[in-house]
Amino acid sequence: MATSEIALNVDDQFAALDVEATGMDPTRHEVIEVAVVVFSRERELERFASLVRPRARVSLDAASLTGIAPEDLRTAPAVTEIAATIRRLTAGRPVVGHSIDMDVAMLAAAGVSIASPQYDTHQIATLLLPDLPNYSLAAVAEALGVAPGAEHRALSDALVAADVFRAMLAKIDEIDSLTLERVAALARSSGMPTADLFLEALRRRPTGPLFAIQEAPAQGPHELAFLVPRERPEMLRRTGSKREVDEAAVSSALQPGGALSQVVAGYEHRRPQEQMALAVARAFNEDQHVLVEAGTGTGKSVAYLLPAAMYARERGETVVVSTNTLALQDQLYRKDIPDLKQALDGTGDQPPFEAAVLKGRQNYLCLRRWFAAQRQPVGGPDEASLRAKVLLWLGQTETGDRAELRLTAEEESQFRHVSAEGEACAAARCVFQQRNQCFLFRARRAAEHAHLVVVNHALLLSDTMEGGHILPDYEHLIVDEAHHLEDQATNQFGYSLSEPMLHDVLDTSIRADGPLFGGTVQLALNELARAAKSEAERPRAASALERARSLLARATALKLSASDLFARLRDIVDNSGQGASGYDRSLRITAQVRRQSQWVEVEVAWERVDRELIAVEADLVWFLEAVERIPSEEDEPEEADGIEDLAVELLNAIRSCGEFRAKLSEIAIDPTDAAVYWIERDNNRNAVSLHAAPLHVGPFLQDRLFDRLRTAVLTSATLTTDGGFEYVRERLGLETARELAVPSPFDYERSTLLYIVDDIPEPNVPGYQRDLQDVLVELGMALGGKTLVLFTSHAALQATYRAIKLPLEDRGIVVLAQRSDGSARQLIERLKHSDNVMLLGTSTFWEGVDVVGPALSALVIAKLPFSVPSDPVFAARGEGFEEPFHQYAIPQAVLRFKQGFGRLIRSSRDRGVCAVLDRRVISKRYGASFIQSLPACTVEVAGAADLPAAAVAWLESVPSVR
Repeated sequence: MATSEIALNVDDQFAALDVEATGMDPTRHEVIEVAVVVFSRERELERFASLVRPRARVSLDAASLTGIAPEDLRTAPAVTEIAATIRRLTAGRPVVGHSIDMDVAMLAAAGVSIASPQYDTHQIATLLLPDLPNYSLAAVAEALGVAPGAEHRALSDALVAADVFRAMLAKIDEIDSLTLERVAALARSSGMPTADLFLEALRRRPTGPLFAIQEAPAQGPHELAFLVPRERPEMLRRTGSKREVDEAAVSSALQPGGALSQVVAGYEHRRPQEQMALAVARAFNEDQHVLVEAGTGTGKSVAYLLPAAMYARERGETVVVSTNTLALQDQLYRKDIPDLKQALDGTGDQPPFEAAVLKGRQNYLCLRRWFAAQRQPVGGPDEASLRAKVLLWLGQTETGDRAELRLTAEEESQFRHVSAEGEACAAARCVFQQRNQCFLFRARRAAEHAHLVVVNHALLLSDTMEGGHILPDYEHLIVDEAHHLEDQATNQFGYSLSEPMLHDVLDTSIRADGPLFGGTVQLALNELARAAKSEAERPRAASALERARSLLARATALKLSASDLFARLRDIVDNSGQGASGYDRSLRITAQVRRQSQWVEVEVAWERVDRELIAVEADLVWFLEAVERIPSEEDEPEEADGIEDLAVELLNAIRSCGEFRAKLSEIAIDPTDAAVYWIERDNNRNAVSLHAAPLHVGPFLQDRLFDRLRTAVLTSATLTTDGGFEYVRERLGLETARELAVPSPFDYERSTLLYIVDDIPEPNVPGYQRDLQDVLVELGMALGGKTLVLFTSHAALQATYRAIKLPLEDRGIVVLAQRSDGSARQLIERLKHSDNVMLLGTSTFWEGVDVVGPALSALVIAKLPFSVPSDPVFAARGEGFEEPFHQYAIPQAVLRFKQGFGRLIRSSRDRGVCAVLDRRVISKRYGASFIQSLPACTVEVAGAADLPAAAVAWLESVPSVR
């Protein structure tokens, strides 16, 4: 449609823009396709799309992702030839697109600047659709009922973006006027261009404001809604039954034609699953602790959930199920437990069992703090954007769980100020808690009502530290992904300190904000001034102002002193020479480090910080006592609530200062032999932090957790080393637990070729890296991709990526690398849905990758996954063994090795090759521990040159049943 045919005023029009490029870096990559769609609220008005001829060659990755063949680009116009058309279509019209800033940046780098306002449909989606699992254009379109297009083609994506934007405008029109007014003001404060969209929606309403946005009223529809009382679920009550779990009933439910087969599509009876389920049933019946290693494909979640649900339902007792990852938590709560409820409901003489998910208090929005914050000025752009997101979400959420929001790192930091974290919760005086509207207490009451309570390891351990005040009373625990429990306990029982952490505490309390102060102290000044109604009371308000000025000066001095302290710590790390080539540097603070002359300078700097922290804390205590002396007015409940909220915030700041000071003192001058301390430097941000962790967590777990339980089931696919549980027993403090190792139901001898290369140098020996690259190129060409390569360091991964990418792309193989080509989820999806991908990954890819079918036909383990010897916690714990390498390093590496191997075979129909390119598994005596830890595979030991042919022969010789 020609421009002359457009009858609408340009202010009523938008231009949807999409760009396809050879990559995502405007400084290195080029535009290869552009599309612009001009549209109004009602219809499309004009469209333009064109391929663009790049100067450099197009990578196979870009061609594969977009479907644009390099030969099609040779005759396409250069970007300069279509620049005038792009400028004409976007001139004077807001530009719309998904992550539009990247498209605009790519065009700008090509010489086509766009000055129009930009509306990012991704950013708007995080406001209007807070609970999406991901915010791809396709996912947003599906959520809004918009028909999808062909992804990664410019015109299709631009058309979808236009339809998505129209749907978003309609969704904005549904928001009540008061909320719209508030969101518009907040969006404007945060610098969001979307503020204009909310403002325009208001202007179109007869009752909406006609001019500039004013300060929103103190109370709105959401606050009124949360003052309506809600019913409280009853606490779970013991039935008094002593009946044991019927093992015959457990077996029956798992049989072909049993209860589970009636509700689970494609159900298969698995003997190892039944064996594990019966062992868990006996653990409940006999009050036992048991360690269960369940091989890949066992179906261990159902194996423990079935007897646990039967026991809990029969006796009216709570069973806590703890996982390490959110993915498994979601699988349990959204799939496995609903299937189990459907299978068990209506069986026996007991009512249906109930389940709940519970998280740490910092995950829940505190309504008391939230509505108190609405009565105060916005502190900055990040706080404004957070408030806008929460405001739009508040009318939709039932849980108040921040996981439903898509927050930036800066918004996450702001969320803690409105969360139910720590001392900030004043439950006894909270009107929302009294009316059962408090999200935290509703989650806890739901847990108290449930037979199965799903948590993560962090919350389980936090509850252990706090003496059991978070979770409902329980005596039965199941720990899945138990191989992570020691690391999680190390994190939970330790702590870290950094300069930004201290700044956050201070800025929340007091900061310069124009002629006034910002932060909690300014609110205290306001209350003290309001209370100074008589001549006698006014001196206190004046004294408070002087005290605030003094406190601001002290806080500023404290920041400078802290900066000096952390700079000296940075120098110590730099001068140590440790970890200079890595992404981060760390230095364990040993007795030898403390004897260095540089540490004396650290102690001097610490003394200054300590003195100034004491002074700041004393000033905050003065303000708290002054606020608490303000007389309450019975006829002004809102002011009384404000004073109580203020007192809670001051108390929280005092506690934070005290904790920071105590922890810093421990690390600097008063260390304990029961902990390990270290300095860590983030090379990317040039930031330094201090860390502490317990030297041993096993005794603590035994004393504070396992010894008070009647039943504890710890399970994972990787718990044994050298055929036994001794290592994990010692690490977790479970010396008396029963043991069970159930094999995988998969036939690894028929499905898996374990190929050990015996003729390349060992890692860290000259020639290894070159041979590794050659092997991967040859294997990739032979298999056409379909390979996951696991590394133990990012440096080795990147070196390999640079060396093999072009040779493999020349043969039609797409090479993708962690940190270079997208998020872990995106990379795994590319591997799943493409037949020509070789994916290179490090730590996060050693577990959690679940690709069924021929897309993952080969797994390469480049190097045995030993921990870095200089890692502070690893080094300190290793010193406690007579033979640290054999007793600690090897078992730890074996467990990781087993996790990595488990990525290959994910179903009974899978076939694959696992190639180990670290010849130490055969050249070193300890290598047998790695090989013997794996299921019985078909093993071949041969040269690197023979690997590609052997892999092809193996995959072709086994009948394909995929």
